[in-house]
Amino acid sequence: MRPASWASSATDLPVGWARQLLLLGVALLILLTAAWVVDLPRHSVEPISQVGLHVQPLTLGSRQAGAAAVLRQLQAPGSEPVWRPVSLPLRGTDEAGLAAPDLGIWWHLLPAARALPGGGAGARCALYVPRVSGGAVVVAGWREGRWSLQWDGADLWREQWNRPVWVDVGLCEQATLTRWAVGVVHPADQGHRISRIYLGPSEALLPAYEARTQLQQSGAQVGSLAFLALGVIALVYWLGRPRESSFLVFALTSVAWTLRNLHYYTTLPRQQVTLDWFWWMTNASLAWVMALMYLFALYFDPRPSPRLTRALLVFVLAVSLLSMPLPGMPLHSLLAVHLINAVVASAVGLLLTLRTLQTGGEELRHITLAFWLTEAFGLHDLLLVTGVIAPSSIYLLPYASLVVLLAFLYAAQRRYVLATRQAAEAQQRLEEQLARREEELRENHERLRSVEREQALLLERQRLVRDMHDGLGSNLMSALVLAEQGRLSRDAVAGLLRECLDDLRLVIDSLEPIGNDLVTLLALLRHRLARRLEAAGLNLVWAVDDLPPLDWLTPPEALQVLRIVQEVLNNVLRHAHARQVRIAISRQPDGVRVAIEDDGIGFDPAQTTPGRGLRHLRERAARLGGRLHIDSRPGLGTSVQLDLAFQRKDPA
Repeated sequence: MRPASWASSATDLPVGWARQLLLLGVALLILLTAAWVVDLPRHSVEPISQVGLHVQPLTLGSRQAGAAAVLRQLQAPGSEPVWRPVSLPLRGTDEAGLAAPDLGIWWHLLPAARALPGGGAGARCALYVPRVSGGAVVVAGWREGRWSLQWDGADLWREQWNRPVWVDVGLCEQATLTRWAVGVVHPADQGHRISRIYLGPSEALLPAYEARTQLQQSGAQVGSLAFLALGVIALVYWLGRPRESSFLVFALTSVAWTLRNLHYYTTLPRQQVTLDWFWWMTNASLAWVMALMYLFALYFDPRPSPRLTRALLVFVLAVSLLSMPLPGMPLHSLLAVHLINAVVASAVGLLLTLRTLQTGGEELRHITLAFWLTEAFGLHDLLLVTGVIAPSSIYLLPYASLVVLLAFLYAAQRRYVLATRQAAEAQQRLEEQLARREEELRENHERLRSVEREQALLLERQRLVRDMHDGLGSNLMSALVLAEQGRLSRDAVAGLLRECLDDLRLVIDSLEPIGNDLVTLLALLRHRLARRLEAAGLNLVWAVDDLPPLDWLTPPEALQVLRIVQEVLNNVLRHAHARQVRIAISRQPDGVRVAIEDDGIGFDPAQTTPGRGLRHLRERAARLGGRLHIDSRPGLGTSVQLDLAFQRKDPA
């Protein structure tokens, strides 16, 4: 998925450009150092810049006979070579002004050695050449009137273009008595290039040889393998998230760079056909590197160009096909392929630069900078191949993969940081929205609770008014009417007022916080009626089981329970003539039973017409979702049982 915009903020621009200028300065410093100053590290041995040049023609037979036969031909009587003075480094045989045979060996005769610095007794010396390209290298020594072969690099002619020459020439005191010649075997249509030559103690020259080997071979290998390893990681990431196609482009770029740099450090094929295809692969992969870098840059360009992308892919495919080592292919020259790639790469670089100036995206700027550095490194290597730059320089294009890798990693890291920042900002916005919603819910909840409290108070007020109207108000009204009519005695007025006071106490008791506990509720009633029962000569027996809380026992229901029990006790006081009353609260399988039993005179329910009192008792029990059962016999007392369920059913 391509982001909508990857342009950095205005505050990031100075820092971003500063990093780019620093990176550009370091890259240019490496480029200049490697191109003109490199003979690393410095040592005490002076380079040999003046040599004698002699071209020895070779026939197929002499070449097949080996280097020993060539040396015998060189030192045969009457064939003394004519050495023409030339200056090193050599960038082509045309500078010598010698006629080039179809196949020959170009001998470079070193001047007579003097006492070598640091070459004391027992010290060994070496001949070191930073670069010889264009043919196979042989090293011969002239001593005691004859040439002897010291080193034959005929088997390494395919890799010699990028490998320094190191020859152990023996003890230093013997090496100073020998004239040394470095020969390069190649046909006339293939020039050779050779850097300055060093002859001195091995201890002084070995660090320079090892450093150059690292720069020309090991460094390229490490950079390519590191890029390839990260490419494998990017490929695995892309397999898990196919929409992130930029990681696929990153992985393909790492493969293309590995193929491109393969010839810098690997052993080349020995068969000519295989070697031709190998060179085609490494050179064609450079065009694919260019195209893949452009494709990767498009993921950070808000305005991509599909037409240009297709045109670039078609060009790369055409160059890859037309440069195949097959008969009739027009692009058989590798130099021509490099020139075409350089021209197209410059055009792509200009396009990326224009896009960078228009959009200002920091990721695109870094990728564009890496693209131009790669182009500069490639131009340097092209000049090195053509001899414009001295052969002592190193090839820089393998190190461009590190520049590209850093640019890609920076772009991916910045994209990840930006995505993380956006996710954090989105999370912060969500948290702020959630906090606002929680505050709104809290305020709504408080308002709802306030409304509920007001509603509860209103309902409780209405209930109290209704209960006092139906109970206390009704009794007071009856007492008032009877008192006005003169039909009540003093004791009757006192009884009515006592009943009104009891009813008021019931209403108050129903409001006590009892925690839905029926036993506590009835204990309050027992406390209030204890003196009245004792005054009437009744002995109260109390039997209680452990009971669970009744969730439905709210103040309205508690008042109904209290009135049922009080009404039954009032009936006992008025009509039963009892000496003892027993209140038992027991737990039943499906509920609670409140039983009120007396030892009074009893009555026959069949012979008694139900009055308003019994009907009211049953109605109150029905409102509680329970049942009321009355059992009485003349002379055997009366039992009233109120059964209540643990879970109250819907009255409807």
